[in-house]
Formats: sequence, structure tokens, C-alpha cells
Amino acid sequence: MPGKLKVRVVAGRGLPIMDRATDLTDAFVEVKFGSDYFKTEVYKKSLNPQWNSEWFVFEVEDEALQDEPLELRVLDYDTYSAHDSIGKIYLDLNPLLSKDNPIVIIGWFPIYDTMHGIRGELNVIVKVDLFSDFSRFRQSSCGIQFFCTSEVPSGHRLQYMHGFVEELVVNDDPEYQWIDKIRTPRASNEARQRLFSKLSGSLQRKIGLKVLEMGGNAVIGYCQNFDLEGESGIVVRGIGTAVTLTRTSLHPASSPLGASPMMKDSPVPEDTIAPSSPPSQVGRNSTSPVRVTFPQNINRRMSDSDISTTTPPKGGSLGGSSNSGSATGSGSRSNTRLCLQQPSIDMMEYPFFTLTSFPVGFIAHLGGVVAARSVRLLGKIHNPEEPETRDAWWTEIRTEIRSHCRAMGCHAVIGYSEQTTICDEIIILSAMGTAARVNMNLEHMALLSRLRSHAVAVPLDRQSAEREREKDKDKEKHLFVDVNLANQASQHRITTPFDTSIDDSLPHYNCTVCHVPYKASGAPFPVILSPCAICRRKKVPDVLFTTLDPPPEIQIHGKASLIQARICRSKSKSKGEGSAKEISDSLPFVEYELHNQLMHKLKIRGMNGLLGLKIQISVGETLLIGVATATAVYFAALPPPPIPKVTGQVATEEESIKLTDLQKKIVEKMQQNREIYKLPALESGLDTSPGSIVTDDSDDEISELELSTGNKDAFVLEVDDMNDETTLSMLKDWMLPEGFNICNTHSLPGTASLLYNLQMFTKVWRVEDGSNLTSKSDFGKVVENIFKKICFKLRKMTPCCLCKLDFSVDLPDEDEVQISVTGVCIALEEDQDISSTFTDLTLVSKGLLKTVSTTGSGASGEQDDMMFHMEEEMVDSGTGAQPGIKGKTSQTLFPQCRLNIELTPLPYVPTCKIERYLGNYNFFFIRETTSLKEIGGVGGFMQCFLAEVLAIVRSSVAALGGNALVAYTMNQCVLFSNPNKNQCQCLIHVIGDAVSLTYDEVQTYVPDPIRKPGDSSATSSTSQ
Repeated sequence: MPGKLKVRVVAGRGLPIMDRATDLTDAFVEVKFGSDYFKTEVYKKSLNPQWNSEWFVFEVEDEALQDEPLELRVLDYDTYSAHDSIGKIYLDLNPLLSKDNPIVIIGWFPIYDTMHGIRGELNVIVKVDLFSDFSRFRQSSCGIQFFCTSEVPSGHRLQYMHGFVEELVVNDDPEYQWIDKIRTPRASNEARQRLFSKLSGSLQRKIGLKVLEMGGNAVIGYCQNFDLEGESGIVVRGIGTAVTLTRTSLHPASSPLGASPMMKDSPVPEDTIAPSSPPSQVGRNSTSPVRVTFPQNINRRMSDSDISTTTPPKGGSLGGSSNSGSATGSGSRSNTRLCLQQPSIDMMEYPFFTLTSFPVGFIAHLGGVVAARSVRLLGKIHNPEEPETRDAWWTEIRTEIRSHCRAMGCHAVIGYSEQTTICDEIIILSAMGTAARVNMNLEHMALLSRLRSHAVAVPLDRQSAEREREKDKDKEKHLFVDVNLANQASQHRITTPFDTSIDDSLPHYNCTVCHVPYKASGAPFPVILSPCAICRRKKVPDVLFTTLDPPPEIQIHGKASLIQARICRSKSKSKGEGSAKEISDSLPFVEYELHNQLMHKLKIRGMNGLLGLKIQISVGETLLIGVATATAVYFAALPPPPIPKVTGQVATEEESIKLTDLQKKIVEKMQQNREIYKLPALESGLDTSPGSIVTDDSDDEISELELSTGNKDAFVLEVDDMNDETTLSMLKDWMLPEGFNICNTHSLPGTASLLYNLQMFTKVWRVEDGSNLTSKSDFGKVVENIFKKICFKLRKMTPCCLCKLDFSVDLPDEDEVQISVTGVCIALEEDQDISSTFTDLTLVSKGLLKTVSTTGSGASGEQDDMMFHMEEEMVDSGTGAQPGIKGKTSQTLFPQCRLNIELTPLPYVPTCKIERYLGNYNFFFIRETTSLKEIGGVGGFMQCFLAEVLAIVRSSVAALGGNALVAYTMNQCVLFSNPNKNQCQCLIHVIGDAVSLTYDEVQTYVPDPIRKPGDSSATSSTSQ
């Protein structure tokens, strides 16, 4: 599909002074795409040049548009010497290659230099004209949409799910080539940055080709990572879930031409910019679980090339990565049509789904977390330039994950993710997800949707469940939905604890999601199973770990709490195979200890489940660190956690007294946590006689595996030492200040509504002497100190919730530990009781957590996402507002007026509706300085760099006509510093989805407190 790329350079502003004699600049712009380039005229002696150039036209192929970034280089003209570089702009053209996306990029872009940062702005207009090309041998995947959002995008309906797609590409790292001997920082950094952009585009194109071959049109839950392997090269990996999406709105989307909020002062003549069409009046679409319209007859998917053969194609089974897209050439005839049938999950080689939130009814049963890790040596790669060796590594990891999944009686892995850790020539490959049984059948999904209209719900408490069981003793019905249930619904013979005359405003739960998909006799590990606390018909585990966001079908009691396990171990400085063997031998013990800490802290919290579990293993020259972060909740279907029973070898009476005191402290701590998190009391109907339990597992027999687990009613905590760090850390775990709630999921379980975005934050913390952190208490104190600093800087925003907290640990150098934390602060209602006994599914089904209805009030109180107020004063407006930790006691209604670009790691923005997705962005930035002390040390360097990164991200979103970037993720933040040489270098990779939002006309707006002069207005990035 050939096309034309048209570029017009309009103007510049705020350029730096390049000529010291005149304090001005003779600037011109070099526009380059591939090997072709154009130049503007030189605008003499001005810091705000007005070029108003003609249209520069590039005739290119569409695969080049996907692979190559548009490069604009601003230079200062010199007559007798080489032109001085001012900075560059890299524009990703992929958002322009979809028919539903904008057709023009227009706006002001920061001119970025890897040595000096942002040096002015450039106003450009970019258009792409594509021509139809039905060649079966084309290698482009234009039209495939990529969503970083890990759920079904707002305004879209899921039609088919085709499965897991992956790809990786390899290239040499310019930083480690032979030219390194005469390396210049700017040239090396610019070469790497351009290479990263090119590899990112090439990777998306190859993944898009696989999606086309499968008959899909989109990738959801797309995640891209860069592996910097040093001399072995650069590996760019991408994974996602291939789907077929359809838009739920029939109204045409508005054109973004001239809609950029950054263009109000653009010097472009009015006749050169098409006026923006008025925003389409799209009705507020419900983001309730989307019905998946799967055909009943499921067949093996095929392309034209494999109709006559019995061997399934590699592309169809999604196995392995291809270094080129030629494998899809023979089957590309299927690229021109969408898949007409839902592929069977049994036909997928890797039934993995990278989404963390699914439509109601998709998840049938949850099994638990499965994980696999592998330690490899980069020096053992025979051909580093080829991807085959890395493909083989990841194939082994995925095969192991699949075998773990099947051993648990499941056939799919949801919430799947992959990550790597690299130290010298050692690389650790990790993958994890949640084993589950999923429902991909049309009849089941459609039936579930119809049953919701009849208000079929699981009882909210055990008392109502007992009453319903008494009524239905003579009926052997299962809570589990089958085809016969449809006829029962039509004859009003369904057990409904709610009045069926009530509309869909009541919560609907399905406890079968928590029912184990296996029997204790067939489990590959010792497991404690109990009857479901709600239905009493099926078995559930005593605890449930998942990597998902809160499933709306699962009933949750009380409040949620962030829980974290940490371990820091020292390791020898050995190299090569010796180091790899040491790490490989230590990993099982590290994972066991992390799991042990999670279990202990979960029991002390009085909870029984984890959501959004993320485990990170980091390796350095002398340290091995493991961190597990999750959101602890109380699942109503699972049995209440018993009080841990402390045991240990007691030699003296003094030790016996200490053991008794320890048991008493644990009981008191559990009771305190139950009151804080509003959890059910232990005595509330926990014990049931075996005769009162109704079960249909006639073949359930007590196996030797179950008997070997000991007393099922007690959780034994064995203590070898009265000063055991694990026990002390449980009892001394830091408690959040009043008004704060923290979770690492998209929403806070137990919260009725979220008002509005207050602040997205990023914090980078460095510890120079990491060798002193080998004890749990020392490392724990460092992490707790970071949380305290974040809460202190956000203290004026309470009551609030810190959502989607992403915690990352890196070991960039010997005895150095770097901790990065990103998240978003969301305002909660002042008097909201988030300790309700259940999570209201209706709020999710009506889209309140994604697109809040007009009944909810709220607005962004920010003028800059990067703003923290260290010292603030409250204005006494006569309403009784007093300064203090809570700060806000009154709210004033103002018309909505937002001038900024919203940035959030969430897939939604509270009180806003996503009208359209404009495309996904991948940014990779490199910043280096040789004057570290002059800019305030490592802390000042990171402060400026993060502010520049977000400025460039905002400008890119605004140029597409958007006003927000959702699913913002900072995948990498690699910081190298050498204070002795006054040098520092940092690499940051961020991704997200550019969207266009609409706001409520009138919202609750909380004015910012008055800031004192000198208050900082940038991201908190502290180094120590």
C-alpha cells in the first residue's frame, strides 16, 4: 500500500542562543524520513523563526511508515564550520495509519537534545495519504490497532478473542560497537534513540501481520519491553492478546484537524488548517461487561496456505517469533478478511491472555498464580544477531507455564506478563499469570447477559444463603450457569434473593469464580479445600492469589490493603557460569520466602486473597533482591483466615512466656486490622457442621494428600527465634495515615466511586550503600520511608486513593539500589464509607469506574500533573476550612475548565468518558549530562529529565487532538551515574494510549491552596 507523507514546518519558538555575538540563532530544519530528507530555508537572527515552508512530500511504502520514525532536526547555520545541532524531534506515524484514527498531526513539539534537554518548540503539520493495495505479498499491517489498556477499550465491543501474540526483534547496540573508542555522547545517544524508535515500529508491524493472519483487527493488553544486553545487542519484545473489536457507537468520530489545544497561538494561516468538526454527541455507552458473540460451532482456524495440508502452521498456533514477516506471505489472502468464527481455546498453542480485566462471565473458575523463571548466560548465544536463541528461551518458559496451568485443571492463563532482569552476562527470564478456566462459548455468555436482567445474584451474606438453601432442599440446582437455566429463568423458577421487579441497580455476584477447577486428590501440591462460604456446594481454597484486577463477579468484604513482601540477599562477585549457578540455586528459596511473607502478612491482615500480584527479581553484582507487591482483599466465598497459632521449641520458662506474649500480640494485631479494614468478625458463622454442608461432589474423597496437611482449622506459625525478623515485620508493618488508601490495581476494592484525578506521581530513590540492606528490617525501612514521603507530599489531597502503584527495583551498579514508584492519586468522597460489606458490581457494569455518570461530581484540581506542594496555606473563605492533614472541608462548584493533558496509569479517567482512542505511543528517551553538580546532582538531573519526558508525551497527545494518555506505564528507568567524573546518564521507556475525553459540564472543583514562592512544580524524584 504505497502512500505519501506530507510535512510542513511552520514555526519555532524559544530557541536557545547559538550565536554569542548577536545573542540570536540562524535556525533551519532538516526533515528526514528514511534516507530522503528536505531542508527549510535559514531564518536569520531570531529565536522565534517563522518558516511557513512548503509541503515536503515523501513517497513511501506503508511498511516504511510503520517502521521508520519521522525525524526533524533543528540546526544553527554556520558559514565556515559544521552546523551546530539544537535538537531533534521523532514522530511516530503509526497513529495515522488506521482509518479510525486522526489523519493529521499538528501542534507544537518540544525540541529535545540528549545532552541539554528541551531547547525550544517546533510547530509542524504532518499528513499521511494511503492508497489501496490488495497485494497478497505486502508486508504491512496498517489498520491493526494496538491498545496498552489491559481491558476491553471503552466504546468497543469484544467480538472474537484469537489468543496470544508475541514477537521479538534483535539489533546491535550502537553504544557497544567498535566506534565506542571515539564515542561522542550526543552521536551515540541519538543513534540509540533513533534505533529504539525504528525497532518499536518494526515490532508492531510484525505483530500486526500475525493478527491479520488470525483474522483479528486489534491487540489488547499490548506490552513492549527493551532488553539492553550490552555487547549482545538490544532485544525488543512485545506481547498482547489478538482480538476482533467492533465499535458500540454508530456516530462518526469528530475530526481532530485544528482541535489541538496547543495550536491556539499557531502562526499557521487560517486557510491552511481545516476547521475542527463539532464533537459528535455520542451517548454515554455502558462499559458493563461486553457480550462476546462467539459462534457455537468452533473449528480450527486456517489460512489459504494450509487448507490442503494437515500440518498446522506456526503462525496460526502463535508459536515462536519470526525475524521477518515473510512467513505470512503465503497466507496473506486471509489478511483481507476478518475471522468469521471463534477459535477454540484447545487449538491455541499458548492459551495466554494479557488482559487483567475481563467481561463478566468470561472467567469460569480461578485456579491460582503460575510462574516460571530461567537463568541464562548471554555469552552462550552462538549468533547474537539472530532471534532464534531468545525465541527458544521464551518457548521453554511458556511451555512450563502451560504445563503448570494444566496441572491445576485449567486451560488458560489470564493476567499474563513477562519480564527480564539483566546483570552483566546473566539474564533472568520470568513469566507469571493466573491459571483459570474461561468461557468462550456464545450460548453461555449470552445466557449470562440475559440472566442479569432477571437480577440473578448470589446472596450478600450467609444468613440469606441459608434461607435460600432451606427453600431449595428438594431442588438440586447449581449456582453454576448451564443451558437449562435459561428455561428455568423464563418459568420464574430461579432462586433469586433479590426481588426480580428491581432493575439492574443491584449487585450481581457469582461465587463459582472462586470454586477450584480441580479436586484435592488430583492437585499437584498440598492444598486445603473448604466448602464455599456462600453456596456451600463447591470447594474453595483457603487463600487465592491472582494477577488480575478486581473481577466484578467476586464479592469482596471490607476494605483492601496494599501488601508487600521483600527480601534482600548478598551474593558473591563470581562471574559466568558460577554466578548463574548461584542465582539459579537461590531463586527457589527467594520465591519461597516471598510467598511465606505474603501468607503471613495476609493472615495477620485478616484477609484471604491477593489481587494484582507482581513479583520482581533483581540481580546485581553483590545483591539479589526480590519484591512481591499485591492488593490484599477479603473474598466472601473463601473461608475466613484463622488466627495463626505460634509454635516453637521452648527450652526455658522465659522463652515460653515470650511465646505466649507473641501469640497475644498477634491476636491483638489481627483484631486491630479487622476493625481498620471493616472485616467480618471471626465468630460470625464460621463453623458449620458437616451435616449442614450441601455438596454435589459425590466422588469427593479425603485423599492422603489432604490428610498430610495436618489440622485444617489452624494456620501454624513456627518461630525458631523470638527475635525472628519475619514475625517482627508482620507485627510492625507500617500503617497508612488517615485518609489514605493504596492499591496496585485499577480500582480500590470496596470503593463506591472515584471522584477525579488529583495527581500522577513518579518517585525515584537511590540508596548508595546497598550492602547494608541485606536484612529484612533495613530494606523494609527504606521502602516504608518512600511511602511516607509520598503520603507526606500528597497530604493535602486526602481523602484519596493511590491507585495502580507500580513498584520497581533495579541494581544499576555495585552496592547501589534504585527504587522507582509510579501511581496516580484519585480523590474520594469526603464522607465516603469505603468499608461497605460488598463491592457494588453495578457501579462497574454502568461504567462508573470508567465513565462516571453525571450524578457524580468531581474535577481535576491540578494545573500540572507534576506538582507537589511541600508547604501550603489554606485560604480562609469563611467556610470554616482549617489547615491540617485533611485540608479540604469545603468544595465549590465551578464550570469544568481543563487546559492540561491528563496522564494516568489507569485505563480510564474518573468523571470522564473516552470518546475515541487516537493510537498508542511508545517513547524511549535518553538523557546524559557532563555537568552533574551544576544541575543539582542526581536528584536535580532526574527531576528535570522526568519533567521533560512528560512535556514531550503531552505534546504528542495534543498534536493528535487528544487530551489524555491512559494506561501510562514507565517500563524502564535505567540510571547510571559517576559523581566523581561529574557524569550521569538515564534511559526511560514509557507507553500509553492517547485518547479524547469528554468531561461533565459542571463538576466539583477543589481550588489549589496558595503556594509559597519557591514551591517546586515538578515530579518528586529524589536521590540519596
